[in-house]
Amino acid sequence: MAVYALAKLVAYGLWCFLGLRLLAPAQPPVWGAVKFGALRWLLGLLFGVLAALALGSVAAESLTALYFGVYAPLRLVEWTIIAALIHRSASSRRSLVGDVRAWLWVLGGIGVSFASDLASPEGMAGRFCVGRCLC
Repeated sequence: MAVYALAKLVAYGLWCFLGLRLLAPAQPPVWGAVKFGALRWLLGLLFGVLAALALGSVAAESLTALYFGVYAPLRLVEWTIIAALIHRSASSRRSLVGDVRAWLWVLGGIGVSFASDLASPEGMAGRFCVGRCLC
């Protein structure tokens, strides 16, 4: 589980580094990437615990639909929060709503979240980690 948590933290930090380069190029990317990556990891932990509590025990035959149906919207919210914070840190006059680069970055972040689930104990065993993921 520690390897999974560390893999998530590193993946989120690297993705936030890219986000800072794209969305807030004047910001110092290394420190910001650590800060935003850690915040994203903590949001994932919070949402992951809440999802686990809400889902409880799940049937094996519904894992795939449940995995994507629950975690995709949660991750959209989490990455949008981070994008808004990065956008705000850039003192950008543009709205996040109309920033296509920001939304593409958010979608990529969702992909990063799903890909990093492969480092979970369930992912290593070839299963979905429904109810036990760090979002």
